[in-house]
Amino acid sequence: MSSTHEKEESSTGTRGPARELGLLDIVFLSFGGQSPFLSVLSYGTYAFLLAKGFAPLAIIIGTLIVLVNGLNIYKLSSKIAQPGGYAAYAYFSLTKRLGFQTGWIYMLYAVFYGAAYVVATTLVVKEVFNFNPLIFLTLVFGVSSVLLLLGVRPTTKYALFASTFEALAMAVLAVMFLAATGWHFYNPFQTEIPTSNLATAIIFGAGIPTGYGSIAPVSREAKNPKRTIPLAIIIVILLGGGLAAFDTYGIADYLYYKQMNLSSDYAVINLVGHEYGILTMAFALFAAINDGILATMSYMIASSRTLYGLSYYGFVHHAFKAFKPKVGPVNALIATLAAYAIILYSTVHALGLLDAFVVLGYISMLSGLVAHIITDLALLKISLKRLRKRLFELSIALTGTILTVYIILTSASSVPAYYINVFLLWVLAGFIYVEALDMARQAKEEE
Repeated sequence: MSSTHEKEESSTGTRGPARELGLLDIVFLSFGGQSPFLSVLSYGTYAFLLAKGFAPLAIIIGTLIVLVNGLNIYKLSSKIAQPGGYAAYAYFSLTKRLGFQTGWIYMLYAVFYGAAYVVATTLVVKEVFNFNPLIFLTLVFGVSSVLLLLGVRPTTKYALFASTFEALAMAVLAVMFLAATGWHFYNPFQTEIPTSNLATAIIFGAGIPTGYGSIAPVSREAKNPKRTIPLAIIIVILLGGGLAAFDTYGIADYLYYKQMNLSSDYAVINLVGHEYGILTMAFALFAAINDGILATMSYMIASSRTLYGLSYYGFVHHAFKAFKPKVGPVNALIATLAAYAIILYSTVHALGLLDAFVVLGYISMLSGLVAHIITDLALLKISLKRLRKRLFELSIALTGTILTVYIILTSASSVPAYYINVFLLWVLAGFIYVEALDMARQAKEEE
C-alpha cells in the first residue's frame, strides 16, 4: 500500500515530507498544542465553574482517560507509521471508509480545538485591556498563520523555547498561589455536584492534555516514528495534565482561602496581578498569548496533515497532496487557514467570545473523543487476532472505549442539544460525501 502511494506521488510530481523531527521537537510542538497554561485559564476555568473544588480531580480523571486513549494511539502508531494519523489507523486496521470518517471527524476536532484557543486567548487578554476583541483575535490568528507557513522546522524551534518557559512558569505560579494561603490545603472531595456536570467538567478537563493529538498527523515527518511518536504521546499527556491539575488546585485553593468567587469571565489573570503585581501578571499574560499562538499553529499543522492524508489515500482532490519541502502540504495549509478564518469569525460574530469558546471547546472534545473510540476499536480488532499475546492492548482498547462512551453519554444532558447536533450533521455530511465518492468511482469503472 505504501509503495503504491509513493509511486503515485512520483508520477504526479508531488514530494513527501522528510523525516526531520526528533523526540524533543515533537514533545514541545505537542506541549504547545496542549497550551496547558492557557488551558487552565480557559478549559480549567470552565471545569471549575462546573465542578467547583472538584475541578482539579476532574482534570486528573480527564487526563487518565486521555492517557488510556493515548496508550491506544501509542500502540497503533508503533504499528502504522503512515500519513494521516488517526485516519491512517482506521484505514489500515478497520475499513477504508472508516479511515475517511475518522479523518473527517478529526478535521472537525482539530479546527474547532485550535479555534477555541484563539478565542480563549482573546478572552484572557480582554480581561486586562479594554479593546476591540476582533483586533486581537485577528492578531493571534495572523501570527499563527505566518508561523505555520514558515514550515515545521522553525515552528518546532519556537515551540521548544516557549514551552520550556511556560512549564517553569506554571510550576512557579502554582507554588506561589499555595504559598499565599499559608500552605492551607482544601479538600476537593467535599464538593457535591450533579453527575452530568461532573462528566462535562471531565470532558473540558480532558481538553487540556488532549493536545497530544497533534502528534499523530506528523508521524511521517518524525525520525524513527515507531519509537518517537509513542514516547512523545506519553510524556506530553502526563506533563501537561499533571501541570494543569497542579495549577488548577493552586488557584482553587487560593480562591477558597480568600473566600472569593470566580466569575465566568475568565478573570484568573487578574488574580495574578492582584496578588503578585503587574510584572508577574505581564509574564502570565505573555505565557497565555504564547499558548494561544502555539496551540493554534499546532492544530493548524495537525489539520493540514490530516487533509494531506485524506488526499494521500484518494478521498479528496490530489492537489492537497502537493508537498513543498520546508513548508509542508501547501494547498492543505491554505485550506486549513481558510477553514479557521470561517469558523473563528462566524462563531464569534454569532455567539460572542465566551459562548463561542464553550461551543467550540465542547464540540471539539466530542469530536476528539469519538475519533478515539474509532481508534480504540481499531486496536481492539488488531488485538483479537493474537489474543493471548496482546492482552494488554485488548484491555486498554476496551477500557478506553467504555470510559469514553460513558463520559460522552453522561455529559449529554448538561449541554444544549445543538452542540451535539452540529457534530452529528458533520458526521452525516462525511457519510454522504464518501458514499457519493464511492458511487462515482463505481460508475466510472462500469464505463
